[in-house]
Amino acid sequence: MSLPTSLSPRDLDRVSEVLPYLYIGSYGAAEDLSYLEAQGITHVVCLLEEYPESVSSRPHLCLPMSDSGESDLRQLLTDAIPFIESAREAGGRVLIFCALGVNRSPTLVAGYLRVVLGCSVGEALNRITASRPFVSLHEKYLSQLEQLDGSVPKRVSQKC
Repeated sequence: MSLPTSLSPRDLDRVSEVLPYLYIGSYGAAEDLSYLEAQGITHVVCLLEEYPESVSSRPHLCLPMSDSGESDLRQLLTDAIPFIESAREAGGRVLIFCALGVNRSPTLVAGYLRVVLGCSVGEALNRITASRPFVSLHEKYLSQLEQLDGSVPKRVSQKC
């Protein structure tokens, strides 16, 4: 995975809105409590082994995810979707973050878009890259995204 050379840490350490209630970000964004508050982030999903202290001040879910494509995306989604949906129904905003917000968190969000909104992989990635153009998903995660069949009924009155 290579990032554009023009990318700065500041680009990585911001949250990117994918849906009005769903954001992608990095550890750097998640550890800045005042930034999270300014962005209206109410819930957090951490895809790392450890999370910053700022995360413990709000509802959070920790789902360690491999950066090398080895995690079971379907299992992660089984755990993450109810948490995200609960936050959405309560009017919250969910930040899903990993180290850089380039591979793991965009993968989980793309899976959410596939399963909950019924998006194709291309539609999901287009929606994500519209706000976070420097994502780079591991090929193993891309393969898992292709295999998600969207069998969970759409629960959101929003189209992809």
